[in-house]
This record gives sequence, C-alpha cells and structure tokens, in this order.
Amino acid sequence: MSDQKDASVAAIIAAKRAEIAAKLARFQQPNGQPSSPGTATPATVHRPPTTPARTTTYQEPVNKYKAPARSSNVTPLPLPPSARPGAQATGGGLNLLEMQRMIAEAKERLATGTPTLHRATATGFRAPESGATKAAPQIALDESGNIDLKAMLDKGIIPKRETAISKVSQRQAPAKKEAKALKIEPHAVEDFKDTTKNPYFDPSLNAKAAPSMRRSRPLKFVQPGKYIQQANQERAKAQLEKLKQITAESVKKAGMETEMDISDKAIKKDPPPAVEWWDAPLLPNKTYSQLDDAPVNPDNLSSLVTLYVHHPIPIRPPSEQNGPPVLRSLMLTKKERKKLRRQRRQEAQKEKQDKIRLGLLPPDPPKVKISNLMRVLGDEAIQDPTKIEAKVRKEMEMRQKKHEMANEQRKLTPEERRAKILNKLKENQKISNEVAVFKINNCSHPKHRFKIETNAQQHQLSGMVIVNPRCSIVIVEGGPKGIKAYKKLMLRRIDWNDMPPPKHGSTEDSGMDLDMYRGNGQEENRCFLVWEGQVKNKAFRKFTWRTFASEKMARDELSKWHVEHYWDAAALANDEELAAKQHRLVNL
Repeated sequence: MSDQKDASVAAIIAAKRAEIAAKLARFQQPNGQPSSPGTATPATVHRPPTTPARTTTYQEPVNKYKAPARSSNVTPLPLPPSARPGAQATGGGLNLLEMQRMIAEAKERLATGTPTLHRATATGFRAPESGATKAAPQIALDESGNIDLKAMLDKGIIPKRETAISKVSQRQAPAKKEAKALKIEPHAVEDFKDTTKNPYFDPSLNAKAAPSMRRSRPLKFVQPGKYIQQANQERAKAQLEKLKQITAESVKKAGMETEMDISDKAIKKDPPPAVEWWDAPLLPNKTYSQLDDAPVNPDNLSSLVTLYVHHPIPIRPPSEQNGPPVLRSLMLTKKERKKLRRQRRQEAQKEKQDKIRLGLLPPDPPKVKISNLMRVLGDEAIQDPTKIEAKVRKEMEMRQKKHEMANEQRKLTPEERRAKILNKLKENQKISNEVAVFKINNCSHPKHRFKIETNAQQHQLSGMVIVNPRCSIVIVEGGPKGIKAYKKLMLRRIDWNDMPPPKHGSTEDSGMDLDMYRGNGQEENRCFLVWEGQVKNKAFRKFTWRTFASEKMARDELSKWHVEHYWDAAALANDEELAAKQHRLVNL
C-alpha cells in the first residue's frame, strides 16, 4: 500500500512539473504560439519503472480569452535555468531546487524593495530602462499582514491615473502652507485659572458655546445731512486753528507772548528743600553733594537711631473735619405737614381740656362770632341785639390783634435775620473753598461795578476784580452756595450791554475813565466763565477792585497772591473757545 501511495504522489508531482514547464514555454514564445522545433521543449515525464501504477494524463485547459498581441518592444521573460535551451531537466522535469531558489530570490526582492528586472504591463513584461535603477519603495502592509493598496496609493507608490481634469485642478490649486500647531504650555493654563494672577477669570461662570451663525445685521441708511455736518465741523475746527495762529502772531508782534502752561500742573508749589529734615542730622555739611566725601561716623548714629518709631501726624479725613454730619429732618409733602399740625393741635387741646376738668385752669370764655351769636347767647341776644353785636365784634377784633401780636413776637428782627443769613453762609464756607473766574470785555461801568461788589459782600465772597483795556477778569472765592448765586448774577441777571451815562457827577469821581474802556460801541459786551473748581486755601482776604493800564502790571499784581495762572487762563482763551465750553462749565 505504501508503494502505491508513493507512486501516486510522484505521478501528481510530475504532472504539476509538466504543467509549469508548459506555461513557461508558452510565456517565452510570442503570441502564445507553441515553441518551434529549434526551441527547447519541456522534458517528457517518465513513469517510475519500479512499480506499475495508474497513469495520469493532464490536458491543458483551453483559454477562451486570449491576450492581445504583444508589441515588438516587449522583451520576453527569461526562462529559469531548467527551461532554458541547453538546460537538462533533472528527475524528468523542472528542478525543484531551482524553483525554490527563484521563489526565495523573489521574496528577498520584495522584502528589501529591490526592483525586478522586468516590469509587468497590460501588454506583457517590459524591461527596465537603461541607467541607474531607483530603489523601490517599501510595500505597505495592514494589521493582518496583507498588502494595503490604499496606503500605497496615498504614499504615491502606486501612481494615480492622470486625467485632464485632475491636471487642471492640480495646476490651479494654490500651494498649501504648513499650519503651525498652537502650543499651549501647561503653566500658562495654570496661570490663567489662578485668580490671584488673572483678576478677569471667574470660575463660577461656565463657558458657553459660540452661536453657529452670526446674526444678520439690519441695513443702516445714512441719515440726511450727516456728512454735511461732519464737513461743517471740520471747517469750524480749521477756522478755529487759523484764529489761534493769527492771535499768536499778533501777540508775538506786540511783544506780549506768554507761552505758559495753564493746566492744573501750572499751579505754583513750594520748591523742595535743599536737605530733608530726616537727613539733616546725618549730613555734617548739610548738603547732599559731599555725602560720599564725608563718611558718617557710626558712633554718632547711636543718638540718632533709637528703638522708638516715628509715627506721622494723624490727619483727619475730610468727612470728619467739620464734625459729624448734620442730620436733616425728613422732607414732608404739604398734605403730610397739615396732617401733623392737626394732630399736634388736637393733642394740645385735649390736654388743656383735661386740666380744665381737674380745675387746674379756668374755663375759656365762649368764642362768640356773628355766625353763632343766636346759638350761644340765646334770649340775651334778643333783649338788646345792637349792644350784643357791638360786644361780639369787639371781642373778634381783640382775638385778631392777639394773634397778630403773637406772630410778631415770633418773628426775627432785621439784625437777627442778617445774623442768621451770615451764619448760614459761614457754615457753608466750611464745606469747601470754591473758586470761580469770569472774563468780561468791559466791566468799568458804575452800574456793573455796584452789582459786582455788593453781591460779593452780601454772599461773603473774597477775591479781586482786574480791569484792563484788553479784558477784565473777576475772581471770587467762597462757599458753594455763595458761588452758585454769584454765577447766576454774572451769567444771567446782569445785562452787560446796558451802560447808560451816569446821572450824578462825572466819571472822575469814581476814579475811572469810561471813554477809555467803552470802545467803539460795535463790539458786544459779554461775560464768560473761564474756570471753576476747589482750592485748599483761599488766596484773598477780602474783595477788592484794581485797574491797570498794561497786562504786565495786572499779572504782577496777581502774582503777589500766587494766582497769576488765573490771568494766563483768561488771556489765552478767546471768546469762541469760551462760548463753546460755557454749557459744560455752567452745568458742572
């Protein structure tokens, strides 16, 4: 049995060898024709002579789909050594060792990526072109070990089919820029979530997703006259700059140029001392220049540096300087005040009635009037009505006089009333020191001077009036209430263009020449508020009036009181600028 089995296996192997040899011979011949007599034919398969076995014949299957005719430039695949002409088959067919060697070489080429000598095409096997051979790319394999065609297509190992459309899109496609990945450092995230380092981070708020689409904005049409208004503003601004330039040039020609800062920084302050008081004991020459040249003796520091701590002088806050705040009574409406008065009078009347019942007070006489005459007196009024009527009318007059006398007694005298008003103004001045600076074209008229001086005295204001041919300024200092009333006087109540001729005497009695300051009569006389604010201390003790012929004299007079910056602010500001800022300054 074993001999028969070996014989059948050998026969099958021999048949397979013959089949492979026939295929190789067919590939070698062009157009798949059988080999010519001059070519080598596969070796004949011999049966083993040892044991008689059943012969197995193999018939090659007919190929219905023949390959198309190969072109002339296709090189035939070289045959293995066993199938080449002149090669002898060993063991009656293709040498098994040669086939194993060829398979091993093919596997090695696939593993190392070495290209084969012949490349298969749609029309046959094409020989490689002459020249240096390029190393074949690595074959991509998937997880299961099979060839991954998609990966090879993506890497470019398998060439893509080029079409006209793909070439056009490839030509039009812009070059892609390499996007740099945003690198977020871990310590930056920690600092962002740390509330001590990031005061804008609120951990209680959760981030919400951004809306998927941006809301469409409605159409906004340009309002008529918008660009016309902008153009007018630009023209006005250009005109204002031109006026400033013209004014500066005229000032330069007149030799009265004053290039000074008129802001809050220009307020005069005390210069710093040459040596601070805490450094004076440590400096032998009382100067900082010789500090390095004259070293300090450590023995002298024992008396200067002690264990005591120097505490600064405590300064009371502004809210506590004037004592506790005054508690004002609740403001009631007229109806509520009447109700409280009625309740208070009812309680007083009830208390009086209780005392009369207890005998502590005598009963009041009947309050007889013409309207209740018959009801109160009765028969007595009938006996002598004329006498009773005269008596009732006299009592009515007595009650009216008594009421009026009580009211007069409660009234304040004129002296007490003035003292009350002055006390209120003085208490109001303790709140803050307000300052207001006014600029007037001409305030030399006696009528205007009387109103300016009288109202300043009545409101307990201090300051100074400077009269100059160029302009006049009025500086007033006082409490908020007095400054508010004085602003109404200067900006609303006084008609500055009303300058009638004096009725009594001449202008020489008043010490001023009206013709000098009246001008040609065409310029409008106006008053502007230049500046208003608060100061720490008052500069003037009383309200005075000064007249100067030059600007330098006026400025020197104000420099004595350290308020020359008021004159600079009023002189450098023109009427157009002040008129534009009046609404903002007055409503502060």
